[in-house]
Amino acid sequence: MEKLNIYTFGKITLFLDVINKREDGYHNVKILLHNVDFWDFMQISLLPYPHFILESNLPIPSEENLVYKAYKKFIEITGEKVGAKVFLFKKIPTQAGLGGGSSNAAGTIWGLNLLTNLNLPLRDMAKIGETLGSDIPFFFYGGSAIAEGKGEIIKKITHQNFKFILIFPPYGISTKEIYSKIKKEDLNIHIDFENILLNFERGILLEPYNFFEYIVFKRYPELKKIKESISPITYVALTGTGSTMFVVIKNDSEIKEIIKKLEEYLEKGYKIKLVKSSPFGIKILKIKGVF
Repeated sequence: MEKLNIYTFGKITLFLDVINKREDGYHNVKILLHNVDFWDFMQISLLPYPHFILESNLPIPSEENLVYKAYKKFIEITGEKVGAKVFLFKKIPTQAGLGGGSSNAAGTIWGLNLLTNLNLPLRDMAKIGETLGSDIPFFFYGGSAIAEGKGEIIKKITHQNFKFILIFPPYGISTKEIYSKIKKEDLNIHIDFENILLNFERGILLEPYNFFEYIVFKRYPELKKIKESISPITYVALTGTGSTMFVVIKNDSEIKEIIKKLEEYLEKGYKIKLVKSSPFGIKILKIKGVF
């Protein structure tokens, strides 16, 4: 039985602005997305239709998981009559703003595409993913990209390499809840994206911007205090709607100082992880060979 090993990488938002509210109730956004080398691992193989098995290192309800939803959507849209067995090893926290569930969904679609020999192009796989979530299409392209529309319109840009320290609070934050807190007057002021993008493409990372920080920091003032404690040293920002924050490493010589300060400041239950940029959103290996 052929099996695929799939690594699904997390992402951070180096720029996130909410432009306006759409007639369909969603919001138009502009986001600079960037993969980091923090991943979940999946192993997937085919089963006779319609059997589906999902096993994980964490207790997750099969039918509520994006892996299962991605499988169902794949067979619905493509018409392929296949079952699947998926083992999911989760490292990326849920409701963390890192896109862990979305990258799992993308990995499932891509894996099924290969195992069924459909050979759908990236844009078609991304279209399947888009039906499940606006942030899923990015992971098919990976690296660095600009996301617009609801987040589903992806423009690849030259990937750059940086280092970050991720800060994980001992809780998650609901994206739906944070979006519900947006007020009409909040959408009147916008930050210059072009200057941030121009510098990024030159390998220079200016201070990240996240529209949602003011909303999240009101609800979770401890996250604001973390940012204030590290800001004198380097840039700190929320990724997505949280709960994860990331610290930009400008020079390797700063790493020990920043980690020491974080370990002294953070309360019990918080975790940190040093990561670097990843050129991949999804990486797939055969048991014997590489795609």
